[in-house]
Amino acid sequence: MQKITSPFIFVFLLVLFAHPAAGAHSQEPDTVHITFAEFAEIAQEYSANLDARRRNVDLAENRVRQAQAARILPNLRLTTAHGLVPGVKSQDPDITPGRYYLDPNLENDWEDWGIFTQAEVSGVQPIYTWGAIDNLSRAARKGAEAARYELDAQNETFTLQLFELYQSALLISDLERLISDAQRQLNEVERELERLRDEGDPSIEEKDVFEFYILKTEFEAQVAEMEQTRDFIRRSWDMVLASGSDRVYLPAERFFDPVATSIQDFGFYENSALFNRSELKGLRAASDAASYGVDAARAQYYPGLFLGLSAGFGYTPNRPRQNNPFIRNNTNYMSARIGVGFQQNLNFLQIRNQVERSRIQKRQIDDFHDAASDGILLELSDRYRDARTIESRRKSRVQALEISSEWVRTEQIDLDIGFGDVRNLLDAVKKKMELELEISQLTFDLNLRIARLHRSAGLPISELTPGGSAR
Repeated sequence: MQKITSPFIFVFLLVLFAHPAAGAHSQEPDTVHITFAEFAEIAQEYSANLDARRRNVDLAENRVRQAQAARILPNLRLTTAHGLVPGVKSQDPDITPGRYYLDPNLENDWEDWGIFTQAEVSGVQPIYTWGAIDNLSRAARKGAEAARYELDAQNETFTLQLFELYQSALLISDLERLISDAQRQLNEVERELERLRDEGDPSIEEKDVFEFYILKTEFEAQVAEMEQTRDFIRRSWDMVLASGSDRVYLPAERFFDPVATSIQDFGFYENSALFNRSELKGLRAASDAASYGVDAARAQYYPGLFLGLSAGFGYTPNRPRQNNPFIRNNTNYMSARIGVGFQQNLNFLQIRNQVERSRIQKRQIDDFHDAASDGILLELSDRYRDARTIESRRKSRVQALEISSEWVRTEQIDLDIGFGDVRNLLDAVKKKMELELEISQLTFDLNLRIARLHRSAGLPISELTPGGSAR
């Protein structure tokens, strides 16, 4: 009997995405059966990797708000000053306090102290900037869009890994059922073999007995391997779902079948990949952002029209305000100004370099998009071939299993009526067991190949399972 190849090495990668606060098993936990959509939703909620990607989206959206805030008074400043100031005195009785600026011998009065308070407000409001502000705002929005697509791509990759882990649990459940059936059949063969041996049936040779017990020993080794894999998958589920000691999650499906989605023509997946892959959408959004960045940099060649305003006041009770519009007492005054002006960066060499850098960034992103498109199509072609190959192989094994099952029934009937050979029955049971285990493995492989094909084509993996979207 051939040894079962374990398909579960990949699941250790899922540990990297799990939340660090995973719970341990308790002695009597509650068992909760969940669909893949529920499984993925819980795992995504506890994924530290996705949390970090979500922070990138938050930062990008914050830059959008910053760019939008630049439309209204982007430069508005308030400055205050406070302190103790001595008063002033004049020895000329003919000069009033409001005309102290006329006294050349004005002195500080060190015996008279007052609290000095000053406030200055200044602001600049852009009126026309040749589209610089609008283009920066659009570039920020496209940058946020690219960050969201990056999160979607990471989420889709994580969902694919979750699908593999979920399918692993279904495979283990199916293997347990098959092993239980195989154990029952082996026990029947063993009883029949012992009966014939006790009756001294000359058709039973010692090598038949040895072959049977060798088969039984190999079977027990496979059972032990399956149990270790089952425990590993359960631990992986606990870590991915951050489940506590009071709860154990299991798949809701009772049967392990191929996904209901059939494989379409290659052109269908090719068109879907070029339009739906989040990576390509993100690069297109980044390219648009770079285009707006080029326009914003080019606007610096032209003077910007601005509205400027400022206001200020200072107050100190022991310093009189001067009654002359050309004379300002900086400790006791009030003023306001408003006007229109132009602002122009005269370093045109620097502007040209900025524009050229923005253009290079745009071309670089476009090159990344073309390279990513080629890579995705190559990946898609490879995964399409794998899915078709596994589909064909499984179909032939299913047909072989039907023949093998008929063989087992025939040998069993012949043996029951006294015309059969226990060695033929053993061969039939052995072949049927091998085919059942191989079909279960091929079902797992087919589901994974179709899921990877959907991921390469930018199609949602949630379409492969009942229960809705895993978003």
